Amino acid sequence: MVLAVESATELAGVALADEDGVLATATVSRGRRHAESIVPAVQFVCGRAGVTLPEVDAIAVDVGPGLFTGLRVGVGTAKALAFALGRPLVGVSSLEVLAHAVAGSGVPEGAAVVAVVDARRGEVFAARYRVSAGGAVRHGEEMRRDPDALAGELAGLDHPFVLAGNGARRYESTFRAVPGATVAGPSFDHPQPSVLAAVGVTRLTAGVADDPGAVLPHYLRDADTRINWERRARRAGTEA
Repeated sequence: MVLAVESATELAGVALADEDGVLATATVSRGRRHAESIVPAVQFVCGRAGVTLPEVDAIAVDVGPGLFTGLRVGVGTAKALAFALGRPLVGVSSLEVLAHAVAGSGVPEGAAVVAVVDARRGEVFAARYRVSAGGAVRHGEEMRRDPDALAGELAGLDHPFVLAGNGARRYESTFRAVPGATVAGPSFDHPQPSVLAAVGVTRLTAGVADDPGAVLPHYLRDADTRINWERRARRAGTEA
């Protein structure tokens, strides 16, 4: 049984799943107020499923890329739970969660998926996947791109593909102009905790889990506060 904590985007959520499927899930879309949402959501799903925390076998958490504050809160909460319960932690990429959601929606095996998360500041986080019998397999590295630059790279593909995620929908007009591109609807805007939990069960069953101390948020970019300080420092140096 796996308890999943999702907080990479504006949507915060928690889900419980085992080998038979999802037992309970809760999602809250309250901007960036993840710290106020996750712990009550844990209590809610455990209550709905009639499960106590000591019965959980592992914790799964979305490690990003995504919102800096959301990831920090989600990963911190998941690690605290894993340490307190003495359970392993399964870290999963936000882009992989999106790709698995598309894979489970009925698209054929072998279909190409591009998961795209809005990175703000006119950029996106993205990765390419292929749908397989087990879900989705990544091809290439996760990347941070300007939407136009990513569209230019995708234009070189010689096969159709599906883009999913809030980044794909925010820049939908840019991506729809690429030959072979299809943009998934709003139900695929955010990584879902139920999908994260299912991926966690699959990995745990296969014996794949992490030491909680080794799991860290995967930002793919410095925090906005550091970026702002560096810009101020550069301006100060120029003015001097």
